[in-house]
Amino acid sequence: MGIMPTYCQICGLPVNFDHYLPQDDGTLYIWRGDEGEGGDEDEDKAREPAIAFGSQHAWLRRAVGLDFGDGPAVEPPMEGEVHSGYLEPDDEQREGQYVMDGAFDVAAVHRACWVLAGHPDSFKPLEHLQLPEAEEPYRGQLFEFAAFVADGHGWMLVDPDEDSPDGRHSRQRIIALLS
Repeated sequence: MGIMPTYCQICGLPVNFDHYLPQDDGTLYIWRGDEGEGGDEDEDKAREPAIAFGSQHAWLRRAVGLDFGDGPAVEPPMEGEVHSGYLEPDDEQREGQYVMDGAFDVAAVHRACWVLAGHPDSFKPLEHLQLPEAEEPYRGQLFEFAAFVADGHGWMLVDPDEDSPDGRHSRQRIIALLS
């Protein structure tokens, strides 16, 4: 089974907590932190994630799938969680969509980024955006959370709706990306 990273097409950060943990035998364990496709919640609980995920990070897992605006619309935009490149909708009546690394059948964005963008019905008004280069060194097969935080970027992982210095800074960053 493969692993697929998915990055928000607005802010460039991951839309899940999936990351590698080096093991003593030199292999890598994929920490998913939930029961998503291929995940093992019990095994994840036995391991510590690379960073201490808390409530200020929950926004990273809330995704919206936006239609590209050039075909049959996904109406309304689909909300859910992404696991291995697949957006699983909150609404069980809807069929999931592939987002792969962030743009495939639909474009994946964080719900918080979507709200800051003005709740667009499709990705069309956002198609001019480029993934921020600052996060590029951390975007690999999976996001390098530990290195990102160690390099002083942990504030970017904080919920932009949080009323804290890091939350406000995160919000200002996303608003600047949308300008």
